[in-house]
Amino acid sequence: MKEKLQQLMQALTSEREELRVRLHLLGLEAKEELEQAEEKWQNMQLRLRDAGWELNLKAKEEIHDLGEDVDKLQHKISDKVEDIRLEVVEELHELGEELAELYRKIRSHF
Repeated sequence: MKEKLQQLMQALTSEREELRVRLHLLGLEAKEELEQAEEKWQNMQLRLRDAGWELNLKAKEEIHDLGEDVDKLQHKISDKVEDIRLEVVEELHELGEELAELYRKIRSHF
């Protein structure tokens, strides 16, 4: 029983570390996409300084596109965080059931 409990604790630890890595990777992906959006923003600002009214009209379109990109990124991040949250809840539920079963077995020996 002790060995089973240790294995279960190791599984929990492993799951926890895996979730940390996945959240870190999600953060890196979001950071990369945000950096790309920032680069677009900076490029647009340079063009505005160098061009004039005509480029200003084009920049308005780019600002709109940039806003859409940011919205997509926000939804993507929210969706991924929700997916991870659901996986964690499901895995914790399963581990809780395993712990409950192990606890019942331990109690039945006493």
